[in-house]
Amino acid sequence: MRIPISSATKSGKQIGTKKIPLRCQNSKSRCSCCSNKTPIQFQFRLCHAHTVKKKRKSGKMSIMELKPRNDEPDEETLLRLIEKREKNLKRCNEKILYYTSQMKCESSELNKLKVMLEAVRSKEQSAKSASIPLLKKRKLESSSTGSESSSMESESNFSLKETKSEPSKKPQLFIPAMLVAKSKPISVSNHDASHQMGMGSQPMLVGKSESIPVSNHDTSHQMGIEKARQLDMVQSVGTTAKVANLNFNLTNLIHSQHKKKLRCLELCPTDDTVFASSGLDGAVSLWEVQNKGNSAKFLGSMDCLSPNQRRWPEDIAWHPDGQRIFAVHSAEAGDSQVSSFSLTQLGHKKTAFFLENKAHEKGTINRISFMPWRGQSSCFVTSGSDHAVVLWKEGEKDGCWGQKLLHRNHHTSAVMAAFGLQYKEAVLSVGMDRRVVLFDIVAGSIDFKFQLDSKCLNALPSPSNSNLYLVQIGSPGKQLRLFDIREKPEELHVFGWDQGQSEPQSALINSAWSPDGWHISSGSNDPLIHIFDIRYSGQQPSESLKAHSKRVFKAVWHSSLPLLISISSDQHIGMHRYL
Repeated sequence: MRIPISSATKSGKQIGTKKIPLRCQNSKSRCSCCSNKTPIQFQFRLCHAHTVKKKRKSGKMSIMELKPRNDEPDEETLLRLIEKREKNLKRCNEKILYYTSQMKCESSELNKLKVMLEAVRSKEQSAKSASIPLLKKRKLESSSTGSESSSMESESNFSLKETKSEPSKKPQLFIPAMLVAKSKPISVSNHDASHQMGMGSQPMLVGKSESIPVSNHDTSHQMGIEKARQLDMVQSVGTTAKVANLNFNLTNLIHSQHKKKLRCLELCPTDDTVFASSGLDGAVSLWEVQNKGNSAKFLGSMDCLSPNQRRWPEDIAWHPDGQRIFAVHSAEAGDSQVSSFSLTQLGHKKTAFFLENKAHEKGTINRISFMPWRGQSSCFVTSGSDHAVVLWKEGEKDGCWGQKLLHRNHHTSAVMAAFGLQYKEAVLSVGMDRRVVLFDIVAGSIDFKFQLDSKCLNALPSPSNSNLYLVQIGSPGKQLRLFDIREKPEELHVFGWDQGQSEPQSALINSAWSPDGWHISSGSNDPLIHIFDIRYSGQQPSESLKAHSKRVFKAVWHSSLPLLISISSDQHIGMHRYL
């Protein structure tokens, strides 16, 4: 049955019973259903939107009508959503693994510190309990003599001398004299050893001088704690099948300000905001890390070209005081071999100071490394193409350095690197003859010597373990070898990356340890930085970062920021932040 359209409708004039489209009763604009060509047969029919609105007001809306009328997603959309959720889940699992390992490390370090604190407290309490009976005994002896003068003489042999102008609020605690245990000096000459020991084997009173002698029991206790910590790190090498990535999220490239290709990159040992770079133009430039590692500011440069041959620095190293930089050059044609300059000379002096000593006979001086030995004058070793390893020691006068040839006959080819052990006065060196040599300076002989299957290009000691060290060789796929100095020729683990067989491993490609000793970074002939976790059981990099447009020479770790700084042949310095 059709209802005739009245003339009072909003659609316009009535034309008999002709079906014409009507406007929505609740809206001035035409409804979506009314815009169709099919005419509406009923005068008071509403569009879907207004029908739902009216039913909601009246409370007569059914459950099916309350559901949105959206179309179901197709298969492709669902696959994309599933892939995205899987990536998020994988990222969360990696973060959980990383923070779990960090939590274990921090927990073990905390427990060791607590053990050390308990040992210190027990040592102090035992010292106090031992000193009280001696004090009572002295008082009884002084009272039995009945003479005040003899009492004063007896006490003066065990007490510290005090001035009358310094009143003491508490009675002085008398402690008997303790003999200092005489140990082997960590120096090259006997004169320096006697100067370092001060009084030698004479008795010293505790509290009379600024340096407090340490007993053999305390030293052995601390060495036991350190040995346990290092043993845990050695046992963790190559034991994990999966490790968490560092997740680099920001890379910023800065022009190096060098006119020729870059060669070296070193961080300041005392100020982690300053680092130095050197290039083939002979300049050594200083930089300051800014914006939490997002950028770096150029501070200035120093001309370090040798005076005769105009040779650039082959390698640079910071002095342990963080105020001077040393560089090594070439020994050809009697040229100057070692240069240095102070940070205060930037802007006031154009060229560096060159040492008069010429220890190497010929060829390039490949490396310079300062020794980690404490309690003596600063010293460093240089390794050259003349098969020699030379020890340099700072004299009393400024700019005066002595030299001592450690050995020249234990390598048959160029010595590429050398470093000093932390717990012993010995130097480990590697060379192009594939040999690894440990030389004892005190004994004047080698401790061990073995040979690898490829040329050795570099060697680096672990910053957190005195027994671990890394040797970089030229074998493709096995460039990095990890050794324990106690195991000698037996390697703990092998790392490497794929490269073309026609491309030999360059000696300019260097590696670096992270401050915690768990990661190793290495440059490559490709524009990649390879990251290795020593806990990973595989040989391939745990992570590779595309950092530059050309080959990467070196990437060093910042000591306090999640930052990796790199240099490349593309004339840029890279600042790479990670989570």
